[in-house]
Amino acid sequence: MKRSLLFAMGALLGGALLFTSCGKDEKTEDPDVRDAAVGNYTGTTTYYWATDEGMEADEETFGKPNSINGSVEKDAEQLSAIRLAFDGDVFYGNKIAAASNGFTFDIEPQTVEDVKVTGYNVAKLGTAEYNGMFLSDDKTLTFGMKISIEDFIDLFFDEEDEDSWIIALAIAAVADEEGIDYVVVKYDLTKR
Repeated sequence: MKRSLLFAMGALLGGALLFTSCGKDEKTEDPDVRDAAVGNYTGTTTYYWATDEGMEADEETFGKPNSINGSVEKDAEQLSAIRLAFDGDVFYGNKIAAASNGFTFDIEPQTVEDVKVTGYNVAKLGTAEYNGMFLSDDKTLTFGMKISIEDFIDLFFDEEDEDSWIIALAIAAVADEEGIDYVVVKYDLTKR
């Protein structure tokens, strides 16, 4: 009898230890930092010259910032990427890194409407610079990319629109005179 009682107590103790240790092995998944950024946005795009010193504003050539609307989605194919869709153009942000108040990301080199775009550092977090950043407290998204002067002119030039001829000539003249090869497009957006 003592033996049966001892055996039953040992079995209960062993079972209890087994079940409590299994609970400790379960991993909790980190929240997906992209979730807070998913949604619709409104904001502006601003064009700059890409110079050796950084970005140089030129409102006379490029005009004032343009209004823009769009959305951010999680990229279903890449777990560490976002899909940025603004006024018919789609860009992809990758290399997402969590920050204390959101996340940073890079813009993948890609071709949009036969125009090659690459990421350009326009977002600052402390002393580090990134192609893009989402800040969850104020729900802002900033990202930038650079486009060659030739591609930029092709993108905005319309043979039937006289104003686009004038703008194209002005951009080409300034770029040639200053020895500038790229235009930077900066997106400043707020989640609605």
